[in-house]
Amino acid sequence: MLPAFAVRPAAAGTKEAFRLLFGNQLTESPNRFPTEAAGRSKTLGWVFVSPDCRNMKACRTYQTLFAMSGQHTYYTPNTFYRNDRREEATLRFLNALVIDVDVKGADNPNAGLCLSDLLERISSAGLPCPSMIVRTPSGGYHVYFILETPRKAYTNAVQTYRRIQTAIAAAIGGDRQAIGAERWFRLPTPETLVFTSERRVSFAELSDWENINQGAIKEAQRGSIVRKQILDHPAVKTLLEGVEKGKRDNTCYTLALIYKREGYSMEDAEAELLAWNSRLDEPLTQRIVSRKVKSAYKDNAPAGPTGEWITYLSGVPFAYEVWEAAKPRGERKTSHYTEWAEDVERALQQLPDRSITDAQRKLASYFGMSLSTFQAVVSLMVESGKLTVEVHGKGRGAATTLRLLESPISATEPAPETRPVLLAQNVPDSNTLTLVGVVGGVLPFSIGGGEVARPLRVSFFRAPPD
Repeated sequence: MLPAFAVRPAAAGTKEAFRLLFGNQLTESPNRFPTEAAGRSKTLGWVFVSPDCRNMKACRTYQTLFAMSGQHTYYTPNTFYRNDRREEATLRFLNALVIDVDVKGADNPNAGLCLSDLLERISSAGLPCPSMIVRTPSGGYHVYFILETPRKAYTNAVQTYRRIQTAIAAAIGGDRQAIGAERWFRLPTPETLVFTSERRVSFAELSDWENINQGAIKEAQRGSIVRKQILDHPAVKTLLEGVEKGKRDNTCYTLALIYKREGYSMEDAEAELLAWNSRLDEPLTQRIVSRKVKSAYKDNAPAGPTGEWITYLSGVPFAYEVWEAAKPRGERKTSHYTEWAEDVERALQQLPDRSITDAQRKLASYFGMSLSTFQAVVSLMVESGKLTVEVHGKGRGAATTLRLLESPISATEPAPETRPVLLAQNVPDSNTLTLVGVVGGVLPFSIGGGEVARPLRVSFFRAPPD
């Protein structure tokens, strides 16, 4: 069976590949007269290069990147807003999803994998044609799906990125431990760039593929195992018998999650895992085992491991029903608003004066939200004292300024019977501010120089005594 897209030699070189990835996120050459505003531009990003994945240099111009690429081996396909920290929290733009397909090891199922076979796997999985493929010295591949439009690296986008990357790796035999938008990959060169295409993919298209793919997996998993029989499952028994050196940490954490799901106390789970660790050919230190158990038993840790991870670590197919029922709708909504608020705070921290001014719809689009979500998130941040809001003008010419405060407002609140309550009516005007659900506390924002502007249709009432 031939793949839906034919193998053809790569025509692009290193410079062309860089321009496809980074577009206008890099300038052509260093600015001779840099300004503070230019240095903190919200449209530019830093690319890291490294000879060994430890020592690194940051590049913000094509001139620097082209010069550095000949002296280094690794780089970051996605860009960052800081030049001193290469980590998920400092990502600025997501430019491409990259999958590492490793072939090392005689028992590796990818051993002997050739380019045409890899392309057939991609096609059979229902994925779009990759944008380019880089061959690694070990004979493996880095498969790139370059995005049509770079995606701002807000928390929800990064989480979706990781989910998609994990799903694609599982579908085409990629390394499911090489996950993360901040990771290093080998620099593409004319010699290693073995496949290119003109295909660019939207983030939404890959997200839809992941949703469909995961839906099929969940359907196949239904009814396949009863919860309290997990420790008796062949896949889990395989893990309990021991694993090789490269999988010890992940297996220890996965087993800790299983013990937690089975009702073991943290102390009992640690005792079981210390005994398991002692049977390994190359045991972990007791400190690492204890740390893994504590991580698994944290309040914000997963309720149990994923079936995909158990399958990957053990090599034995494993599936189960969903671990927990979904949270109530109200709780999910609040959680999402909190995450959006963190994204807004993080974005404003990067801007000059920690502020931004524009029409509301444009601000909502800038932060990647719908207008209604944007208004609710702004209300939440105003209530918590993290944000001030100013509205200038009226109607279509109105502009809203969001300004992040250095620290939350700590002024003494008025007594409950005199505390103002902001009630916002439903005003279908995207150019004026409609704050929803802000109740209680001193409202740290000014409107029209201290007066409540009429287009806002906001009224203050005294709250009744508690």
